[in-house]
Amino acid sequence: MGAVLVLVAAGALIDPVGYFALLGMPGRVVPAARWQIVPLVVYVPLLLTGTAWVVAAFGHLGRRARFATVWAGFVLTAVVAKAAMSVAATAPELDVADLLWSTSFTVPKAALYALVPAAVTLLARTGEREDVEPARRAHWPVAAISVSAVAVTGMWVASHWSRDLPDGLPSASPQGGAAGLLAGLVTLFLALVRTQRTFARRSRTPSGAFLGGWLAALWAGIVLGAVQTAGLLILDGPGAPLQTPAALWIRLGEGASLGVAFGWLPALLALPATGRAFRRAAGGASAATALTLAVAVAAMAGAVALAGPEPAPVARRPAAVQETELSPLRAVRGKRPRIVDSEGRQVLLRGVNVNQLVDFYAPRPGVPATLPLGEDDFAQMAALGLDVVRLGVSWSRVEPGPGRYDEGYLRQIDRAVAWAKRHGLYTVIDMHQDGWSDLPTPAGTSCPFGTSPMDGYDGAPAWATKADGAPRCQFTGRDISPAGNRAFTNFYYDRDGVQGRLVKAWGMLAARFGDDPAVAGFDPLNEPGFGEQAPLTSTLLLGRFYDRVLRAIRSAESRPHLLFAEPSIFWSGTGFDAIPRGSFRSDPDVVFAPHLYAESITMDASLGLPVMTSVEHGFALARRAAGDMPVWSGEWGFWGDAGSVAGRLRRYARQEDDSRIGGAFWVWKQACGDPQNGVEPTGNGLNNLDCATGRFLRRDAVAEQEISRAYPRAAPGVLTSLRSLPGGRPGGKAAGPQELALTGKTTGGGCELDIWVPGEDRPAPAVTGIERIEARKTEGGWRVTGCARGSYRLTIS
Repeated sequence: MGAVLVLVAAGALIDPVGYFALLGMPGRVVPAARWQIVPLVVYVPLLLTGTAWVVAAFGHLGRRARFATVWAGFVLTAVVAKAAMSVAATAPELDVADLLWSTSFTVPKAALYALVPAAVTLLARTGEREDVEPARRAHWPVAAISVSAVAVTGMWVASHWSRDLPDGLPSASPQGGAAGLLAGLVTLFLALVRTQRTFARRSRTPSGAFLGGWLAALWAGIVLGAVQTAGLLILDGPGAPLQTPAALWIRLGEGASLGVAFGWLPALLALPATGRAFRRAAGGASAATALTLAVAVAAMAGAVALAGPEPAPVARRPAAVQETELSPLRAVRGKRPRIVDSEGRQVLLRGVNVNQLVDFYAPRPGVPATLPLGEDDFAQMAALGLDVVRLGVSWSRVEPGPGRYDEGYLRQIDRAVAWAKRHGLYTVIDMHQDGWSDLPTPAGTSCPFGTSPMDGYDGAPAWATKADGAPRCQFTGRDISPAGNRAFTNFYYDRDGVQGRLVKAWGMLAARFGDDPAVAGFDPLNEPGFGEQAPLTSTLLLGRFYDRVLRAIRSAESRPHLLFAEPSIFWSGTGFDAIPRGSFRSDPDVVFAPHLYAESITMDASLGLPVMTSVEHGFALARRAAGDMPVWSGEWGFWGDAGSVAGRLRRYARQEDDSRIGGAFWVWKQACGDPQNGVEPTGNGLNNLDCATGRFLRRDAVAEQEISRAYPRAAPGVLTSLRSLPGGRPGGKAAGPQELALTGKTTGGGCELDIWVPGEDRPAPAVTGIERIEARKTEGGWRVTGCARGSYRLTIS
């Protein structure tokens, strides 16, 4: 127990952000809220007593077996303690199965820390030689009953695991398809039989038998995770250097968590008294085996019969609206999820982010942190063929005081939306934040070990920042700091009603823009922080926030708008993360909106590590995580060496076309005083500002080519393929040939196909299934229209 206590304390001191520690403590903070007290009174005591129980039960083993068993026992104890802590901190608001799943992220940390208590046990006197139990215990019936329980309860329990796996891979979840479910249950069954036999040989007491049964389930889950990783390796290939290790980290963590979730059952069945009672009731071991195998087969067959994806919510048709150039948008769920307009035409939404209304901290006096936003900005965007702007706004400006909204700032938002609409661009209103707020490290602060002073950035007002005195110091970057993590965690738990204030602010904004079809939708919070208890905070409590925001928006708007739901900042930093969970996901007009920054600003790049998630794999992960929801990349972009950037830009564009989705490039303009810019000679946006002269430089040719390449602004029915290869642009202008090839299939509704083609040369499309082709010259390019029926094809070369 002493070694475990030292581990907890040392981790808290060395890692104040709680990223690697078993229990993070952000500075000298006195626990006050329930979520702050529960780790000390539930998690730590359970971790200590559970580890002591494991050591006592298996201390008699030989050195190698003792080390392995205590290691696994510590992992089991940490997962159980984390689950109990999560339930105590959030009850009765969150689903218990979700809370059990959230322990998946505890497994990798616990596995590393477990090496210490396992090694300490080797310092004790050498135990007796490992006993080998006679083969009289019925392992097959216990495994059959346990796996049958997993199968029967799958729709309510196991379905919370492996949600991001492709259909067909082994899984205990019915949502993975019949073949995947059957393979997953068989894998669990065979693994559990084998692991039970191992731990039965090591158990000398009822207490050891109980723990041995639970440990056997944990290892069976790990085996399932390893099999899933092998399946992903076959399906996706080895990919980037760290792609398979990252997949293994996730899958083994989820597998172990699943094993712990159902392991109490084989643990009970492993007790000698339970086994004798079972054999008596079944009329002997052979009869017990036959009976339980029959039950298992029936349970698996029933689960397989019921397996399959959840029925997609029926998409609502928006209420009738006044005729306008920009049609109201909605989402379509299913096998081909997409965003469509009121005529049922697929709309990709391709554009840029605008940060010129964001309330950034100004680190350098006299150097503006933002640039003015004018109508000409939107005219220039339209000349590039863009049809959407993701407009960043700041909570600190929207609501400078609790319940007090800044009408002057709101009118700036009104004006920006109107300008965008006038130039044919939709607006996604994004409640932007970076690093939680614009508060920098106060002068004289002594930052904890491993952290450093930081600038302020943007986001929450000072009155909504509940950091409890945690130091405002960054670890690797602005998004990980003790103060930021504490503020986010208090926000997720709605400390002092802070979250409720932002929910009400969103209701106000929805009422203000709720009847405007030019507003594509709302993005509740940019790159949400993961807090101190990820993924409890970053997945489950973030999802509860989205639930509340969605209810406020739906009750205030006159017609439904899209909700662009982001995962936590972890996705932007790694290229993957769990999608937030909550009732909001059943709304028909929700879009999954991760920031696809793979091979750009992800953690592997900033730490100088090999690539973890490639551009291509990042798209695949986003589609899998979204399931039947549409995907839209809320931010993307690349920086660094010009040659490398050009290659990554082109690869990104090809993936965007192959996936037939849209996104918003970061960023349209960036001021020289923007804290994200650092002290650089230029503002780092699509339109680069020379900080010395105050003039804009010529746009990067490759970036402009890819961002303004030809694409369908609206396509009848469903796009079935899309490929666009931009031509050269001497002098930064669209002058070279464009290559565009698309196919689609109408499903009823409007027939008008609307294509953007940049350049001066009149496009001459070759078409099949499209009538009344017209080409109209616009600023920067051409709009090609026609009426598509049935299966159609268009090519421009």
